[in-house]
Amino acid sequence: MKTYLTKKSGTWLGVLTLAILALFYFNTPIEIEEEGENKLQEIGDRFQQEFDMTVDPATGEVPKYRLYKAYQIAEAKRNMRASDDLPIFWDERGPDNVGGRTRAILIDANDASGQTIWAGSVSGGLWRTNNIDAGVPNWVPINDLFQNLSVSSIVQDPTNSNNLFFGTGECWGNQDAVQGMGIWNSTDGGASWNQLPPMDGTTSPCIVKLLFDNNGTLYAATNNQLRRFDPLTGTWPGILGAGVFAGNNFISDVELAANGDLYACARFDGVYRSVNGGNTWTSVNSGLPSANFGRIELATAPGAANTIYVIYADTTTANNGNCFAVYQSTDFGGSWTQQTCPGSFGTQAWYDLILAVDPNDANRVWAGGVSMSVSADGGGTWTALPGIHSDHHAIVYYAGDSDQILFGNDGGVYKSYDASNAVPTVSDKNASYNVTQFYAVALHPDDGSNYMIGGTQDNATPKFQNPGMNSTTCVLCCCDGGWAFIDQDDPTIQIASTQDGSFSLSTDSGSSFANIVPSSDPRLFITPAEYDDAANILYFSDTNGRFGRVSDIGGTNTVTNDSITALGGARVSAMLVSPSVANRVYMGNTNGALVMIDNADQAGATTVTSLNSTGIGAWVSSIAVDPADENHILFTLSNYGVTSIYETPDAGVSWNEIEGDLPDMPVRWIIFMPDQSDQALIATELGIWYAKDLDGANTVWYPTNEFGLANCRVDMLQTRPSDDIVAAATHGRGIYTTDYWTLLNGCELSLNLSGNITSGLYMASEFISADGTVASGSTVIMQAGEYVELLPDFTAEAGSNFWALIRECTPAMPMVSEDTGEDEPVSEARMLEEEELPFRESETDRFGQLTNPGLKVKPNPTRDVGQIHFELPARETVHVYLMDAQGQLVRMFASGSLEAGVYDMPFEVDPLAQGIYLVVMKTPTRTWTERLVVVK
Repeated sequence: MKTYLTKKSGTWLGVLTLAILALFYFNTPIEIEEEGENKLQEIGDRFQQEFDMTVDPATGEVPKYRLYKAYQIAEAKRNMRASDDLPIFWDERGPDNVGGRTRAILIDANDASGQTIWAGSVSGGLWRTNNIDAGVPNWVPINDLFQNLSVSSIVQDPTNSNNLFFGTGECWGNQDAVQGMGIWNSTDGGASWNQLPPMDGTTSPCIVKLLFDNNGTLYAATNNQLRRFDPLTGTWPGILGAGVFAGNNFISDVELAANGDLYACARFDGVYRSVNGGNTWTSVNSGLPSANFGRIELATAPGAANTIYVIYADTTTANNGNCFAVYQSTDFGGSWTQQTCPGSFGTQAWYDLILAVDPNDANRVWAGGVSMSVSADGGGTWTALPGIHSDHHAIVYYAGDSDQILFGNDGGVYKSYDASNAVPTVSDKNASYNVTQFYAVALHPDDGSNYMIGGTQDNATPKFQNPGMNSTTCVLCCCDGGWAFIDQDDPTIQIASTQDGSFSLSTDSGSSFANIVPSSDPRLFITPAEYDDAANILYFSDTNGRFGRVSDIGGTNTVTNDSITALGGARVSAMLVSPSVANRVYMGNTNGALVMIDNADQAGATTVTSLNSTGIGAWVSSIAVDPADENHILFTLSNYGVTSIYETPDAGVSWNEIEGDLPDMPVRWIIFMPDQSDQALIATELGIWYAKDLDGANTVWYPTNEFGLANCRVDMLQTRPSDDIVAAATHGRGIYTTDYWTLLNGCELSLNLSGNITSGLYMASEFISADGTVASGSTVIMQAGEYVELLPDFTAEAGSNFWALIRECTPAMPMVSEDTGEDEPVSEARMLEEEELPFRESETDRFGQLTNPGLKVKPNPTRDVGQIHFELPARETVHVYLMDAQGQLVRMFASGSLEAGVYDMPFEVDPLAQGIYLVVMKTPTRTWTERLVVVK
């Protein structure tokens, strides 16, 4: 038989989610040259810029914890799918051969083969692979919220291997006022995760390291004391820090000895030992340095409880960062013998510093800094490890194995299989571990081109040339990449940049680059810039109150600059060349001011118009001008705690706040949707959001992260007029693109899909016919104006994400009832009618934990009286409640401990307004949701 999914003839228009009863929700790495002997100033500048961009002006802090509330709102909006949702499918483009900074690695004890590895990225979140030894390991991101987190440590309870924890925070080089998101826990082997309550009231310190002792007691080294977890109270009392046995609160490391002793060290202070689980501590600093050091790292020998190593970061001169000293103790820290520092260690030990000891040889010790070295004689002599990325943060041995070892560094994850050799070899394990942090992206102008370049943190400026996921090469193979441009009139002209505003030019389509603007430390670390394709002029932010320009790009490359009084002495933070007026450039600054500069090409002859007040104390992150109306301007502010988005219809005579219902989070970029003057896309800390109607304070924003893209930080959006492709530069998940508007504007009459139906959006104005297969792990969206026909051979495998939408090939507009003329909610149609679907029985996992309570709302849609159904196989603490589309609590149905049984809870619909709601059922370990449509 055939299955038809069609328009309904009455009031319902359909976004149709297909769910068959079987239930299917459905290489060569870039080589980075060493960035120079000292990175301290660079990283300090990077963190300072990020701090200034996001700090809440009212508190002076960066409240990262607010992201969790924003995430909850985003999830509520995604679960309450509305008629004006866009089925935007985002294609992940890579790079798939470049990893990113990894500070945390865990070998999963639940996998006896040692193939399952957890890795924590500083901006790409938590990842797992179950085949680390494969030529191309299959890395999978865990929970899209985590892709916004800086994961610093991962541990597993030795008394219960299903109990895992990870900590968050980028503690080295970070601003003290940047708050992390605390510690997260899984009790089911990593299948689900929950955030633990904050350590200190509403916030948590930066988590440097987590550690379990042999009894299952959990410790957290933080930048505010060493803490010990009390599972009875859920609190983290401090057990070592300033005034608590030690002289400094910043605990830089904690280690467990083979006999159960604890060793911890405090930055600028020293080393301490506890023999009673952290109840008391004793200084073991006799014979160790007392000054001229900062960060300290420790390592204990797994096979010799008496052997401990300590390494110090040098602070004898400002911004030094060398290895200051290495010491070994063979008597539990009672006495110490000074060893030698590795000869090729590097000069940023304050940032990357790590030690590890062979589990079977207490004299074989590894030391990681910029480079990685190994010693076979307890630190007397060292051998540098070749063939591995720089900047090391993690070293993890397989238990009892001297040959297998994992490394985490700024290039990702590496493994050695011969670590006991005099000169071990390493293998790159980063294929599909896409955690690259992009600041910018530039698109080639040609219709259908796959060529892109973009600047990244730590991994230079990659060049993309192929469809789909890419293995990239680099165009500027050093440093942090920044803004990049491809001339839209002559793509042989390309510009790439590195930190502190160093710009380089290619006139041979990116084959070679030569510097045209040297770096200058007073500039912003990642220097905002803009390129005028018609005039061949590069504009860039310079020192306070000034901007620079490079005229006659590709010719004389003449550099000049101008001072702009209207900028009030603040630096330019955003630029945009006018889409319709020659030599006009819009600029925003770090204090919230926006100006329009005419004759911007003429040094000393510019005309400046202020478009808003002299400044509103926040960072202008982007500007957009309507191509159809020069007076229609949008701009964004990226700080927490401020109104983020503004619109003027009259070139600044009046301004409207259009943040609407957007959660409090940084907004880093804005563009008008292709060919739409009243719709916009924004790049935020939680992915990409859109508004289909810019309507002042009533503007409603929706996340577009459902298909392909996660809730990760996005720094930039770019469009290509030739085919309406949109590209997104994410800071932690690489580059994504969407052809949604390409398909929308070139919609085919009909489509026939067969064979393997690959992930993506398929669009037709009349119908789509399908007899192919949607494979497990694939995401397929079919959008047709009249119907979707599923032929008998059509298959969507379990684990696939398959949607069919009945919608015309037009931009997002409200769906209006022919009868009432009012906006109508959207119903979901399944392959069986709603009344034909039985209540699903509750299910538990192999640990007896509830995995599916059979939550159901009936009837749905409902007008008068509804009923909530669920089942509990055992006594459980349960909260059942109703939320509206803004994520606000509407009604509580149940809260407390419920006995095992079948529950049917009737409720009155009359008090509820027409619309879409979310029924939420929450236990201490899981959350389930069911959409409810209320009609009147």
